[in-house]
Amino acid sequence: MIRRFGGDPESTRLLVADEIHDLQPSSGCHGYVGVGTVGDVVFAVEFVGSTGAVPGVLRDLSRGGRCFGLKFGISGGDWVHYAVDGDLVVYEEPWGPVNPLQKGDARWDATWCADLIDVTDPTESWGLKLFLLAEHVMNVTVERSWFVQPLRTAELPDLAAVRNTSAWDIP
Repeated sequence: MIRRFGGDPESTRLLVADEIHDLQPSSGCHGYVGVGTVGDVVFAVEFVGSTGAVPGVLRDLSRGGRCFGLKFGISGGDWVHYAVDGDLVVYEEPWGPVNPLQKGDARWDATWCADLIDVTDPTESWGLKLFLLAEHVMNVTVERSWFVQPLRTAELPDLAAVRNTSAWDIP
């Protein structure tokens, strides 16, 4: 998984979330990713960075399986990303129900969003309820321990390397 993020699996170290956060450069050009497992679920936590939100990285992470990603913005601009076996299925800032990129895509089940927010209320936003959506989609419980246990952590390359490349292509 670390290699699919662009990191070097040979230069990892075990760090907790606060230590990962403290390593982030003030420029925000690159960051660190921590990877852990719970049963057969592999999860990644990226602080401050957004490598996992690059469509090409999402496609790579999902090869041979599925990848659900969340990006929480400091100003409330939260994003949902979902890829299946190398194909980007969802990539949006949700305001209401989350929709697949291609209408009717059977890899996205609209019932995953059911009863999580009132989509008829324009003042209601997803916020942390996106973790509930992640649980529905991936059929796993997001645990507090994911954010406090030591994670195998690697430095990621500067995202400038993928600017204006096909890594950002969205079907």
